Amino acid sequence: MNIKALTFTSYFYLMSYAFAVTIIGPCNAGIDADFHAGERAMGALVSVHFIGFIVTTLYAGYLIDRIGLKPVMVAGVSLLGAMLVAFGLSRSLTALFIVMFIMGVGGGAVESSVNALVSAIHKDTRVYSLNLLHVFFGVGAFTWPMIAGYLLETGMSWRPLYHMIGAFSFAMALIVAAQKYPEAEAGQAVKLGDVFGMIKKPTVLLVGGVVAFYVGGEMGINTWVVRYFEQELQFKSAAAPVIGILVTPSFVLSFFWFTMTVGRLVATFAGKVVPDYILLRVVTALSAASAVTAFLVRSPLAAGFFIGLTGLFFSGIFATSVAIGGNRFPDRLGMISGIVIGFSGLGNVLFNYGVGEVAQRTGSIRIGLLFASAMLVCMAACAFSIKKPGEAYKGDG
Repeated sequence: MNIKALTFTSYFYLMSYAFAVTIIGPCNAGIDADFHAGERAMGALVSVHFIGFIVTTLYAGYLIDRIGLKPVMVAGVSLLGAMLVAFGLSRSLTALFIVMFIMGVGGGAVESSVNALVSAIHKDTRVYSLNLLHVFFGVGAFTWPMIAGYLLETGMSWRPLYHMIGAFSFAMALIVAAQKYPEAEAGQAVKLGDVFGMIKKPTVLLVGGVVAFYVGGEMGINTWVVRYFEQELQFKSAAAPVIGILVTPSFVLSFFWFTMTVGRLVATFAGKVVPDYILLRVVTALSAASAVTAFLVRSPLAAGFFIGLTGLFFSGIFATSVAIGGNRFPDRLGMISGIVIGFSGLGNVLFNYGVGEVAQRTGSIRIGLLFASAMLVCMAACAFSIKKPGEAYKGDG
Protein backbone atom coordinates (compact mmCIF):
# COMPACT_ATOMS: atom_id res chain seq x y z
CA MET A 1 0.00 0.00 0.00
CA ASN A 2 1.43 3.36 -1.10
CA ILE A 3 0.00 6.01 1.25
CA LYS A 4 1.35 8.94 -0.77
CA ALA A 5 -0.20 7.62 -3.98
CA LEU A 6 -3.52 6.95 -2.24
CA THR A 7 -3.54 10.45 -0.75
CA PHE A 8 -2.78 12.07 -4.11
CA THR A 9 -5.44 9.94 -5.80
CA SER A 10 -8.02 10.88 -3.16
CA TYR A 11 -7.68 14.57 -4.05
CA PHE A 12 -8.56 14.04 -7.70
CA TYR A 13 -11.14 11.43 -6.80
CA LEU A 14 -13.12 13.96 -4.76
CA MET A 15 -12.62 16.58 -7.47
CA SER A 16 -14.65 14.32 -9.78
CA TYR A 17 -17.66 14.89 -7.54
CA ALA A 18 -16.94 18.62 -7.28
CA PHE A 19 -17.19 18.79 -11.07
CA ALA A 20 -20.54 16.97 -10.98
CA VAL A 21 -22.00 19.24 -8.29
CA THR A 22 -20.96 22.58 -9.80
CA ILE A 23 -21.62 21.92 -13.51
CA ILE A 24 -25.35 22.56 -13.04
CA GLY A 25 -24.65 26.27 -12.49
CA PRO A 26 -23.22 27.14 -15.94
CA CYS A 27 -25.57 24.66 -17.66
CA ASN A 28 -28.78 25.68 -15.84
CA ALA A 29 -30.17 27.95 -18.56
CA GLY A 30 -29.22 25.60 -21.40
CA ILE A 31 -30.88 22.59 -19.78
CA ASP A 32 -33.99 24.62 -19.00
CA ALA A 33 -34.19 25.88 -22.60
CA ASP A 34 -33.76 22.41 -24.13
CA PHE A 35 -36.44 20.77 -21.99
CA HIS A 36 -38.71 23.79 -21.25
CA ALA A 37 -38.35 22.74 -17.62
CA GLY A 38 -38.98 25.97 -15.70
CA GLU A 39 -37.39 27.17 -12.48
CA ARG A 40 -39.42 24.82 -10.29
CA ALA A 41 -38.24 21.72 -12.15
CA MET A 42 -34.63 22.91 -12.22
CA GLY A 43 -34.68 23.36 -8.45
CA ALA A 44 -36.31 19.95 -8.02
CA LEU A 45 -33.64 18.39 -10.23
CA VAL A 46 -30.94 19.39 -7.74
CA SER A 47 -33.08 18.19 -4.83
CA VAL A 48 -33.51 14.77 -6.46
CA HIS A 49 -29.73 14.48 -6.76
CA PHE A 50 -29.35 14.93 -3.02
CA ILE A 51 -32.11 12.43 -2.24
CA GLY A 52 -29.91 9.87 -3.98
CA PHE A 53 -26.92 11.24 -2.07
CA ILE A 54 -28.67 10.74 1.28
CA VAL A 55 -29.72 7.19 0.40
CA THR A 56 -26.09 6.19 -0.17
CA THR A 57 -24.58 8.00 2.81
CA LEU A 58 -26.98 6.14 5.10
CA TYR A 59 -25.58 2.79 3.95
CA ALA A 60 -22.04 3.65 2.84
CA GLY A 61 -20.45 2.79 6.17
CA TYR A 62 -22.19 -0.58 6.22
CA LEU A 63 -21.06 -1.35 2.65
CA ILE A 64 -17.46 -0.36 3.40
CA ASP A 65 -17.44 -2.63 6.45
CA ARG A 66 -18.93 -5.51 4.45
CA ILE A 67 -17.00 -5.39 1.15
CA GLY A 68 -14.14 -2.94 1.76
CA LEU A 69 -13.12 0.51 0.61
CA LYS A 70 -11.86 -0.35 -2.87
CA PRO A 71 -15.08 -1.88 -4.28
CA VAL A 72 -17.18 1.00 -2.96
CA MET A 73 -14.78 3.62 -4.33
CA VAL A 74 -14.55 2.00 -7.77
CA ALA A 75 -18.30 1.38 -8.02
CA GLY A 76 -19.17 4.87 -6.75
CA VAL A 77 -17.05 6.84 -9.20
CA SER A 78 -17.94 4.47 -12.08
CA LEU A 79 -21.64 5.00 -11.41
CA LEU A 80 -21.06 8.74 -11.18
CA GLY A 81 -19.26 8.72 -14.54
CA ALA A 82 -21.95 6.62 -16.22
CA MET A 83 -24.72 8.92 -15.01
CA LEU A 84 -22.84 12.06 -16.09
CA VAL A 85 -22.58 10.63 -19.61
CA ALA A 86 -26.23 9.51 -19.48
CA PHE A 87 -27.31 12.97 -18.33
CA GLY A 88 -25.67 14.49 -21.39
CA LEU A 89 -27.46 11.97 -23.62
CA SER A 90 -30.91 12.32 -22.02
CA ARG A 91 -33.76 13.41 -24.29
CA SER A 92 -36.61 13.85 -21.82
CA LEU A 93 -37.13 15.64 -18.52
CA THR A 94 -38.19 12.36 -16.90
CA ALA A 95 -34.90 10.77 -17.92
CA LEU A 96 -33.01 13.72 -16.41
CA PHE A 97 -34.67 13.19 -13.04
CA ILE A 98 -33.98 9.45 -13.02
CA VAL A 99 -30.36 9.94 -14.03
CA MET A 100 -29.86 12.77 -11.53
CA PHE A 101 -31.13 10.57 -8.68
CA ILE A 102 -28.72 7.75 -9.59
CA MET A 103 -25.93 10.32 -10.02
CA GLY A 104 -26.57 11.36 -6.42
CA VAL A 105 -26.26 7.71 -5.35
CA GLY A 106 -22.84 7.54 -7.00
CA GLY A 107 -21.84 10.90 -5.55
CA GLY A 108 -22.79 9.80 -2.05
CA ALA A 109 -20.56 6.73 -2.41
CA VAL A 110 -17.68 8.90 -3.65
CA GLU A 111 -18.02 11.38 -0.78
CA SER A 112 -18.41 8.78 1.96
CA SER A 113 -15.69 6.40 0.79
CA VAL A 114 -12.98 8.99 0.15
CA ASN A 115 -13.50 10.52 3.61
CA ALA A 116 -13.25 7.03 5.10
CA LEU A 117 -10.06 6.37 3.13
CA VAL A 118 -8.30 9.55 4.25
CA SER A 119 -9.41 8.96 7.85
CA ALA A 120 -7.97 5.44 7.70
CA ILE A 121 -4.55 6.29 6.24
CA HIS A 122 -3.96 9.52 8.21
CA LYS A 123 -5.05 8.62 11.74
CA ASP A 124 -2.52 10.89 13.43
CA THR A 125 -3.37 13.97 11.33
CA ARG A 126 -7.00 13.22 10.58
CA VAL A 127 -8.45 16.73 10.99
CA TYR A 128 -5.70 18.40 8.96
CA SER A 129 -5.82 15.71 6.26
CA LEU A 130 -9.60 15.88 5.88
CA ASN A 131 -9.48 19.67 5.67
CA LEU A 132 -6.82 19.43 2.96
CA LEU A 133 -8.92 16.87 1.09
CA HIS A 134 -11.85 19.28 0.99
CA VAL A 135 -9.60 22.09 -0.18
CA PHE A 136 -9.21 20.01 -3.34
CA PHE A 137 -12.99 19.73 -3.60
CA GLY A 138 -12.91 23.52 -3.68
CA VAL A 139 -10.23 23.49 -6.38
CA GLY A 140 -12.49 21.37 -8.58
CA ALA A 141 -15.49 23.50 -7.69
CA PHE A 142 -13.92 26.77 -8.80
CA THR A 143 -11.97 25.56 -11.86
CA TRP A 144 -14.63 23.62 -13.76
CA PRO A 145 -17.41 26.28 -13.80
CA MET A 146 -14.90 28.79 -15.20
CA ILE A 147 -13.75 26.37 -17.91
CA ALA A 148 -17.33 25.34 -18.67
CA GLY A 149 -18.44 28.96 -18.90
CA TYR A 150 -15.77 29.81 -21.45
CA LEU A 151 -16.63 26.72 -23.52
CA LEU A 152 -20.32 27.65 -23.46
CA GLU A 153 -19.36 31.17 -24.60
CA THR A 154 -17.78 29.62 -27.73
CA GLY A 155 -21.13 28.06 -28.62
CA MET A 156 -20.57 24.57 -27.22
CA SER A 157 -23.67 22.76 -26.00
CA TRP A 158 -24.01 21.85 -22.32
CA ARG A 159 -24.15 18.14 -23.23
CA PRO A 160 -20.43 17.59 -24.08
CA LEU A 161 -19.50 19.23 -20.77
CA TYR A 162 -21.23 16.40 -18.92
CA HIS A 163 -19.51 13.85 -21.17
CA MET A 164 -16.10 15.38 -20.37
CA ILE A 165 -16.44 15.10 -16.61
CA GLY A 166 -18.00 11.66 -17.03
CA ALA A 167 -14.82 10.58 -18.84
CA PHE A 168 -12.76 12.03 -15.97
CA SER A 169 -14.74 9.92 -13.49
CA PHE A 170 -14.12 6.78 -15.55
CA ALA A 171 -10.40 7.58 -15.61
CA MET A 172 -10.44 7.91 -11.82
CA ALA A 173 -12.16 4.51 -11.56
CA LEU A 174 -9.26 2.91 -13.43
CA ILE A 175 -6.66 4.66 -11.26
CA VAL A 176 -8.47 3.71 -8.05
CA ALA A 177 -8.84 0.09 -9.18
CA ALA A 178 -5.08 -0.23 -9.75
CA GLN A 179 -4.11 0.54 -6.13
CA LYS A 180 -4.05 -1.36 -2.85
CA TYR A 181 -6.16 -0.18 0.08
CA PRO A 182 -6.22 -0.63 3.86
CA GLU A 183 -8.77 -2.88 5.46
CA ALA A 184 -11.73 -0.88 6.73
CA GLU A 185 -12.15 -0.91 10.50
CA ALA A 186 -15.56 -2.00 11.64
CA GLY A 187 -17.13 0.65 13.83
CA GLN A 188 -19.19 0.09 16.94
CA ALA A 189 -22.83 -0.68 16.17
CA VAL A 190 -25.13 2.26 16.76
CA LYS A 191 -28.78 1.80 17.72
CA LEU A 192 -31.38 3.86 15.89
CA GLY A 193 -32.87 4.92 19.22
CA ASP A 194 -29.53 6.41 20.25
CA VAL A 195 -29.45 8.49 17.07
CA PHE A 196 -32.95 9.89 17.63
CA GLY A 197 -32.09 10.55 21.26
CA MET A 198 -29.07 12.57 20.16
CA ILE A 199 -31.07 14.51 17.55
CA LYS A 200 -33.53 15.62 20.25
CA LYS A 201 -30.81 17.44 22.16
CA PRO A 202 -31.21 21.24 21.69
CA THR A 203 -27.57 21.88 20.79
CA VAL A 204 -27.59 19.10 18.18
CA LEU A 205 -30.81 20.48 16.68
CA LEU A 206 -29.27 23.95 16.49
CA VAL A 207 -26.07 22.65 14.89
CA GLY A 208 -28.21 20.66 12.46
CA GLY A 209 -30.22 23.79 11.69
CA VAL A 210 -27.03 25.74 10.97
CA VAL A 211 -25.86 23.07 8.53
CA ALA A 212 -29.24 22.54 6.83
CA PHE A 213 -29.77 26.25 6.19
CA TYR A 214 -26.13 26.67 5.18
CA VAL A 215 -26.10 23.97 2.50
CA GLY A 216 -29.48 25.14 1.22
CA GLY A 217 -28.09 28.64 0.72
CA GLU A 218 -24.77 27.41 -0.65
CA MET A 219 -26.28 25.11 -3.27
CA GLY A 220 -28.94 27.70 -4.09
CA ILE A 221 -26.18 30.13 -5.03
CA ASN A 222 -24.25 27.38 -6.83
CA THR A 223 -27.28 26.44 -8.95
CA TRP A 224 -28.71 29.86 -9.78
CA VAL A 225 -26.04 32.57 -9.63
CA VAL A 226 -24.84 32.13 -13.23
CA ARG A 227 -28.37 32.40 -14.56
CA TYR A 228 -29.02 35.35 -12.25
CA PHE A 229 -26.15 37.30 -13.77
CA GLU A 230 -27.18 36.35 -17.32
CA GLN A 231 -30.90 37.04 -17.07
CA GLU A 232 -31.55 39.42 -14.17
CA LEU A 233 -28.42 41.57 -14.30
CA GLN A 234 -28.09 41.22 -18.10
CA PHE A 235 -24.38 40.60 -17.66
CA LYS A 236 -22.53 38.82 -20.45
CA SER A 237 -18.82 39.51 -19.99
CA ALA A 238 -16.40 42.26 -19.05
CA ALA A 239 -12.70 42.75 -18.38
CA ALA A 240 -11.99 42.72 -14.65
CA PRO A 241 -10.50 45.96 -13.29
CA VAL A 242 -6.71 45.96 -12.78
CA ILE A 243 -6.12 42.26 -13.62
CA GLY A 244 -7.83 42.45 -17.02
CA ILE A 245 -9.25 38.88 -16.94
CA LEU A 246 -12.41 38.33 -18.99
CA VAL A 247 -15.19 37.88 -16.44
CA THR A 248 -18.25 35.86 -17.44
CA PRO A 249 -21.25 34.80 -15.31
CA SER A 250 -19.60 31.39 -14.83
CA PHE A 251 -16.46 33.15 -13.60
CA VAL A 252 -18.56 34.62 -10.77
CA LEU A 253 -19.48 31.08 -9.67
CA SER A 254 -15.81 30.09 -9.83
CA PHE A 255 -14.93 33.17 -7.76
CA PHE A 256 -17.50 32.10 -5.14
CA TRP A 257 -15.85 28.67 -4.81
CA PHE A 258 -12.34 30.13 -5.01
CA THR A 259 -12.89 32.45 -2.04
CA MET A 260 -14.44 29.57 -0.13
CA THR A 261 -11.39 27.42 -0.80
CA VAL A 262 -9.01 30.17 0.33
CA GLY A 263 -11.18 30.75 3.37
CA ARG A 264 -10.94 27.09 4.38
CA LEU A 265 -7.20 27.49 4.76
CA VAL A 266 -7.71 30.57 6.95
CA ALA A 267 -10.50 28.94 8.97
CA THR A 268 -8.24 26.00 9.81
CA PHE A 269 -5.92 28.36 11.69
CA ALA A 270 -8.70 30.56 13.11
CA GLY A 271 -10.28 27.50 14.71
CA LYS A 272 -7.16 27.04 16.83
CA VAL A 273 -7.35 30.46 18.51
CA VAL A 274 -11.03 31.50 18.43
CA PRO A 275 -13.67 29.72 20.58
CA ASP A 276 -15.85 27.55 18.37
CA TYR A 277 -19.18 29.21 19.18
CA ILE A 278 -17.77 32.71 18.56
CA LEU A 279 -16.20 31.68 15.25
CA LEU A 280 -19.51 30.17 14.12
CA ARG A 281 -21.43 33.33 15.04
CA VAL A 282 -18.98 35.53 13.15
CA VAL A 283 -18.89 33.52 9.91
CA THR A 284 -22.64 32.87 9.80
CA ALA A 285 -23.55 36.51 10.46
CA LEU A 286 -21.08 37.87 7.90
CA SER A 287 -22.00 35.32 5.23
CA ALA A 288 -25.72 36.03 5.68
CA ALA A 289 -25.15 39.79 5.46
CA SER A 290 -22.95 39.39 2.38
CA ALA A 291 -25.49 37.17 0.60
CA VAL A 292 -28.43 39.50 1.27
CA THR A 293 -26.40 42.46 0.00
CA ALA A 294 -25.24 40.53 -3.09
CA PHE A 295 -28.80 40.03 -4.30
CA LEU A 296 -30.08 43.49 -3.38
CA VAL A 297 -27.46 45.52 -5.26
CA ARG A 298 -28.00 46.14 -8.99
CA SER A 299 -24.38 46.45 -10.08
CA PRO A 300 -22.83 43.20 -11.44
CA LEU A 301 -19.45 44.29 -10.05
CA ALA A 302 -20.84 44.88 -6.55
CA ALA A 303 -22.90 41.69 -6.68
CA GLY A 304 -19.84 39.67 -7.67
CA PHE A 305 -17.80 41.22 -4.86
CA PHE A 306 -20.37 40.33 -2.20
CA ILE A 307 -20.83 36.82 -3.62
CA GLY A 308 -17.08 36.38 -3.19
CA LEU A 309 -17.37 37.57 0.42
CA THR A 310 -20.21 35.12 0.97
CA GLY A 311 -17.99 32.27 -0.20
CA LEU A 312 -15.14 33.46 1.99
CA PHE A 313 -17.27 33.45 5.14
CA PHE A 314 -18.99 30.19 4.16
CA SER A 315 -15.63 28.46 4.43
CA GLY A 316 -15.63 27.96 8.19
CA ILE A 317 -19.26 27.03 8.76
CA PHE A 318 -19.40 23.29 8.14
CA ALA A 319 -16.16 22.32 9.88
CA THR A 320 -16.91 24.56 12.87
CA SER A 321 -20.41 23.10 13.19
CA VAL A 322 -19.00 19.56 13.27
CA ALA A 323 -16.36 20.70 15.78
CA ILE A 324 -19.01 22.17 18.10
CA GLY A 325 -20.95 18.90 18.02
CA GLY A 326 -17.80 16.93 18.76
CA ASN A 327 -16.66 19.30 21.51
CA ARG A 328 -20.03 19.22 23.28
CA PHE A 329 -20.48 15.45 22.89
CA PRO A 330 -16.94 14.01 22.56
CA ASP A 331 -18.07 10.43 23.21
CA ARG A 332 -20.46 10.60 20.24
CA LEU A 333 -18.20 12.12 17.59
CA GLY A 334 -18.97 9.55 14.90
CA MET A 335 -22.70 9.80 15.50
CA ILE A 336 -22.58 13.60 15.48
CA SER A 337 -20.74 13.58 12.13
CA GLY A 338 -23.40 11.29 10.64
CA ILE A 339 -26.22 13.46 11.98
CA VAL A 340 -24.62 16.60 10.55
CA ILE A 341 -24.30 14.96 7.11
CA GLY A 342 -27.95 13.93 7.40
CA PHE A 343 -29.03 17.51 8.11
CA SER A 344 -26.93 18.73 5.17
CA GLY A 345 -28.71 16.31 2.85
CA LEU A 346 -32.09 17.35 4.23
CA GLY A 347 -31.27 21.01 3.64
CA ASN A 348 -30.20 20.31 0.08
CA VAL A 349 -33.36 18.37 -0.71
CA LEU A 350 -35.84 20.84 0.79
CA PHE A 351 -34.29 24.21 0.11
CA ASN A 352 -33.03 23.70 -3.45
CA TYR A 353 -36.57 22.91 -4.48
CA GLY A 354 -37.71 25.94 -2.50
CA VAL A 355 -35.44 28.34 -4.38
CA GLY A 356 -36.74 27.09 -7.74
CA GLU A 357 -40.34 27.20 -6.54
CA VAL A 358 -40.04 30.79 -5.30
CA ALA A 359 -38.27 31.87 -8.50
CA GLN A 360 -40.99 30.38 -10.69
CA ARG A 361 -43.91 31.68 -8.64
CA THR A 362 -42.52 35.22 -8.56
CA GLY A 363 -40.98 35.18 -12.03
CA SER A 364 -37.71 36.41 -10.52
CA ILE A 365 -34.46 34.53 -9.88
CA ARG A 366 -33.44 37.48 -7.69
CA ILE A 367 -36.30 36.77 -5.30
CA GLY A 368 -35.44 33.07 -5.37
CA LEU A 369 -31.88 33.91 -4.33
CA LEU A 370 -33.13 36.31 -1.67
CA PHE A 371 -35.10 33.33 -0.35
CA ALA A 372 -31.78 31.45 -0.24
CA SER A 373 -30.29 34.43 1.61
CA ALA A 374 -33.16 34.33 4.10
CA MET A 375 -32.14 30.74 4.87
CA LEU A 376 -28.71 32.07 5.77
CA VAL A 377 -30.29 34.56 8.18
CA CYS A 378 -32.04 31.59 9.82
CA MET A 379 -28.66 29.83 9.88
CA ALA A 380 -27.12 32.76 11.77
CA ALA A 381 -30.05 32.78 14.21
CA CYS A 382 -29.38 29.10 14.99
CA ALA A 383 -25.67 29.82 15.44
CA PHE A 384 -26.31 32.65 17.90
CA SER A 385 -28.60 30.34 19.90
CA ILE A 386 -25.81 27.81 20.51
CA LYS A 387 -24.48 28.32 24.01
CA LYS A 388 -20.84 28.36 24.96
CA PRO A 389 -19.32 25.38 26.82
CA GLY A 390 -20.53 25.19 30.39
CA GLU A 391 -23.89 26.81 29.56
CA ALA A 392 -25.56 23.86 27.83
CA TYR A 393 -29.33 23.55 27.47
CA LYS A 394 -31.12 21.40 30.02
CA GLY A 395 -32.00 18.81 27.36
CA ASP A 396 -28.34 18.34 26.37
CA GLY A 397 -27.54 16.26 29.42
